[in-house]
Amino acid sequence: MTHANTAASGAPGSHAPDRRTPEKRAEDKRVLSWMLWIFGFVIVAGALAFGWKIYEFTYDLVNEDGLRFAGSHLLTYCLVAGGFFMLLLFSFLRGHFADIEKPKYELLDTEKAHDLREFA
Repeated sequence: MTHANTAASGAPGSHAPDRRTPEKRAEDKRVLSWMLWIFGFVIVAGALAFGWKIYEFTYDLVNEDGLRFAGSHLLTYCLVAGGFFMLLLFSFLRGHFADIEKPKYELLDTEKAHDLREFA
């Protein structure tokens, strides 16, 4: 499917008319609302758990034996978390989240061009 075919097919992101009934639209809105609340709860719970773990690590570090117990684990944990944060920031600043559908079409176009070169 090419870019021109997406609008005619009614694919997500196309400008095809919405043929859903008002009841279906209301149900979709309720499902979306529930999903957003659950997503928000999971994000907040994860952030609290992450913060608690960092607190426990730092508390262990200030104890006498803390550095031997948690020092290398804390360093590894922070480096991995920082690396993922840097990748997220890099992707955001490069605009990779501006058009989520674009990479899919680029991959399909690249594969089509590769197949034409290989099998032509």
